[in-house]
Amino acid sequence: MSFPVWTQVITQIVTAVTAVVMAVLAYRTYLRAPEQEEAEPENASDNEAEDSLREILVFRTSKQKTWLAVTDQGLSCRIDDARPGKGGPQWVLSKTEAKAILDSEAYHVNPGYKARTGTFTIGPRRNWLYTKSLFPEPDYLETVVKKLLENASS
Repeated sequence: MSFPVWTQVITQIVTAVTAVVMAVLAYRTYLRAPEQEEAEPENASDNEAEDSLREILVFRTSKQKTWLAVTDQGLSCRIDDARPGKGGPQWVLSKTEAKAILDSEAYHVNPGYKARTGTFTIGPRRNWLYTKSLFPEPDYLETVVKKLLENASS
């Protein structure tokens, strides 16, 4: 056998061995269970966080943010707008109204058909926009609204 033939054979062997080693390493990595760390502090619980829920961002664009907040008066809605003269307080539900809405379950979330936004209703305050990237699951926003109403009515 000539030198070029030997070089070609050795190159093919090295290439094949490299491919086998890479395949074995990739397979072992694929089989390894992903490592997950608890991001939650040891003494925290979801109930504690929900009990202290006072304000939450429900809608966000580059120019506007809508907040729901528990205040001394009840539940309020505020829009922060980058444009001058826009935004500010929108409405307030008194503690009595919040309790009545909570008792009658007169709140709901409608994800609708749009890709980025859905709507929610809290009693007489209908069709307020929410951002789906903030609340991918409508049930979660409904739970948050319920908790805000509970906190506002107490």
